[in-house]
Amino acid sequence: MCGIFGCISQHSQNLIDKTLQGLKILEYRGYDSAGITYHNAKTQTNTETKLTTIKSVGDIEQLISKVKNHPQTTVCIGHTRWATNGEVNINNSHPHLSYNNEIAVVHNGIIENYSECCDLLKANDIKLKTPVDTEVIPNILYLLHDNKHNIHKYLQGQYVFCATDIYSKNLFLAKKGNLPLYIGRDNDTIYITSDTLALPTSTNEIVALDDLDTCEIIDNQILFFKENQSIKKSWQPFNQSFIASDKNGFSTYMEKEINEIPDIMQRIISSYSTDKTILQQIQALRAQIKNSNCIHICGCGTSYHAALILSKVFEKELQIRTIAHVSSELNQTTLLNEKALAIVISQSGETADTLACMDILQNQKIPIIALCNITTSTIAKRSEITFPLLCGPEIAVASTKVFCAAILIGCLIIKNYTQKIHNEFIQNTRKTLQNARKILHFPNTNDFSKIFIIGKGIAHALALESALKIKEVSYIHCEGYPANELKHGPLSMVDTTTLAITIGDNVSNTAAEIQARGGTVINLPIDNKNPLNFIGQIIPVQIFALDLAQSKNINPDKPRNLAKSVTVL
Repeated sequence: MCGIFGCISQHSQNLIDKTLQGLKILEYRGYDSAGITYHNAKTQTNTETKLTTIKSVGDIEQLISKVKNHPQTTVCIGHTRWATNGEVNINNSHPHLSYNNEIAVVHNGIIENYSECCDLLKANDIKLKTPVDTEVIPNILYLLHDNKHNIHKYLQGQYVFCATDIYSKNLFLAKKGNLPLYIGRDNDTIYITSDTLALPTSTNEIVALDDLDTCEIIDNQILFFKENQSIKKSWQPFNQSFIASDKNGFSTYMEKEINEIPDIMQRIISSYSTDKTILQQIQALRAQIKNSNCIHICGCGTSYHAALILSKVFEKELQIRTIAHVSSELNQTTLLNEKALAIVISQSGETADTLACMDILQNQKIPIIALCNITTSTIAKRSEITFPLLCGPEIAVASTKVFCAAILIGCLIIKNYTQKIHNEFIQNTRKTLQNARKILHFPNTNDFSKIFIIGKGIAHALALESALKIKEVSYIHCEGYPANELKHGPLSMVDTTTLAITIGDNVSNTAAEIQARGGTVINLPIDNKNPLNFIGQIIPVQIFALDLAQSKNINPDKPRNLAKSVTVL
């Protein structure tokens, strides 16, 4: 959701542009305002160090237009905000400053003891300027002076933040809970970010902060602490070989990412057939499955729909009870079999609801397997085995290729398919993409107020995902239903303003019921000749949702009110 990016260097350079570029990449996470703070270097005419803060409401271009001359600096921090408390305006956007403007902070997460922090500040005659919980952080850092590594004793909740002050050319970082914060470095610059996607391609090493870590960056020195004790952390090689902002000639990221699906399916099949590490992990998983009586698959949104489909595939192929859970609905009272295995699905690897779900699973000592697109993420680090989704960056808020990747990998890790099945599946997926608009033709008019997606079995789970895609990018009310459920209530809503998309060839009775009441029906066939073909059948609906959004002049990459990575509960 919110995004943090910053830079620090021993020598003055154009870190402002680097920070703005990092924030530009973080746009995909969703935000409503942005800002930066940088150090003004001392000059012959200006002997005082001060912090300059620039903020804007709206997209990053609004912020860029406010930055004049782009001066050289040694420190710059920035933030994209997705409002959780306090309305969207300049004052509430980050960075937030201490009462005396000497300390600046960018922050993701929630300070749960905000009221108590306000009482502490009031007792020290410090008045806050906004209702945003972030503002307590720079002021408490001011009160702590040189004891800032004790900050976790004063703040409750899950949070990460980065601070800088006028006294030094330093950065101070802190993390509590599951929210991500990374440090990357190249030959002359150190970067801090909440998302590795924003790191420049020159970055060659990376390290992640862990729960209760703090960190101080002084010139080119990086000092780590846990609970005020100095610690050492291991750096990992980092290679960002892609350009996140490249649409490859497509008008939107959503269209680009849909068109990447066949190549990703090919990449997954190749890697999961030949990569020795992955093959060893598959063997380890299958051994765990043999010792399990039940499998729990957890996810949110699109990942939950992938979990629903995999639960049906697993029960059929493994003959083991498999339950799909919405991550946020798993709780301490959920009955979890003592000989159970859990699989969690996440694009970002930082989904707060899924991380909270993992806490419950781990408390009950249930082994956790992750299907995750970011192998350096918190979810990946907390899982016993992580199967990479191999999708590359997914920028559009509406997930497309990750959905297909998670389902395919789920199938491959439990069953060996022949090369013929693999080849036929790839060919069918390419053909489906090429003919998507013919397979599911766009209606002559889009003068309808509601859409129903109808299916049975796996097709019902596909209907739920189809409905999610359409509603999130077109803002049209759309629901997925099991075919026979329509007559148990929802049929009352059908009239001449209803469009129904039926999935498969076993829902003709339901289609007739809708047409008899004036609704328009379009059928999406499923080719069942190959056991994997159903995965690619979501592509025509994804294209349909894209076209529907663009017909309404809606940007499908950035649906209103939504964020790509939901990192708060």
